[in-house]
Amino acid sequence: MWVHSLSDRISRRSWYFILALAWLLHNSEEVLLATQMLRFMQFDAPGVLRDAYAGMTVSELQGVLLILTAASLVVIAIATVWAAAAASAFAMIVLAALLGLNAVFHMAIFIQTGVYSAGLASAILVSLPVAALLLTQARRQRWIAAPAFWAAVPAAILVHGPVLDGLFKASLSMVRG
Repeated sequence: MWVHSLSDRISRRSWYFILALAWLLHNSEEVLLATQMLRFMQFDAPGVLRDAYAGMTVSELQGVLLILTAASLVVIAIATVWAAAAASAFAMIVLAALLGLNAVFHMAIFIQTGVYSAGLASAILVSLPVAALLLTQARRQRWIAAPAFWAAVPAAILVHGPVLDGLFKASLSMVRG
């Protein structure tokens, strides 16, 4: 298949760069559409999300998104420097799984509410394909041992849940000064 031969020619560092671009594109969509995103999160999203975004302003949301984007790009940059290290590969596999999980989350929210939320377009068109391709490549090329690869899934769930919640709150506190 041409997809496998193309992906086999892409270096690990290049995959990390592609992952960074996918995160940047996805979060840029959310920053640019922050007004619409905040309105959705405060009024149409499920209750737990409404609570997290209650009392937040558009500029605060944009600040939080910029901080979270910067944090993910710093992790990717560090991993790129030591691209051959197993720890770097594990971190990138977790971030790719997190990107894919976030895309599924966007789609599930849309299915549940029937309302477009900022990030859905890039989640479907960029995040999910990039995550799937990177994870497939990492597995096929055995960037890390199989048990570590499969441990990335619960790690991504942990990051998407309580870790992201904590980072979100810390970022909001920083933005609010």
